[in-house]
Amino acid sequence: MRYWQIFVLPLVIILAACIDNNARMHQQLCIAEYRYNTEGADAAIAAMREVGNDREYVVGNNVARFLILRGAKTQNTNDFDKANAILDAMEPLPDDPEQVTARYISVLRFLATANGSSNNGAREELTQYCSESAEPEAECLHANIMEIFQILGTSNGTTNKSSEDLANLFNQTYRAEFNDPSLDVQLDYSRSVVTSCGSHE
Repeated sequence: MRYWQIFVLPLVIILAACIDNNARMHQQLCIAEYRYNTEGADAAIAAMREVGNDREYVVGNNVARFLILRGAKTQNTNDFDKANAILDAMEPLPDDPEQVTARYISVLRFLATANGSSNNGAREELTQYCSESAEPEAECLHANIMEIFQILGTSNGTTNKSSEDLANLFNQTYRAEFNDPSLDVQLDYSRSVVTSCGSHE
């Protein structure tokens, strides 16, 4: 399996295939992306919850993502705390030998924790993957984080508003937490082969 595939429409398509409702889950995330673009995060969250509960991995990580984006827009720390609670209670993904999915979830946890009611442990969500690296921490962090966002960008493209909003929030949060303005995860993959999710329901 190519590891970038688990990020197609953030962690949905390959997971949905494993539970025999790939088409429905794929369609539902398209609907969620479209509603985020046209109606906002509340509508996107409601769309995801139509097909399952927050403990289910596919639903939970996307509900958490939309909560994080809603919290960024409204500056409501409760949304970030709710996202963290969902990520904590979510069923784990068993097959993740290179920790690609785990690192993506750590990006979400970092955003939720750093912007929530207490930012204790936010930095550790990212630095944990560099604890045994021979590289300087900043270089390791940059490489690790860019890999995740490049996977997201090349598989899902950056045409969805949620992709742009997530990248902007990450840039802002990372620079504040690490005092490092040199990392920019906002990428342009406009020529990538991407789905039409988000452009129509």
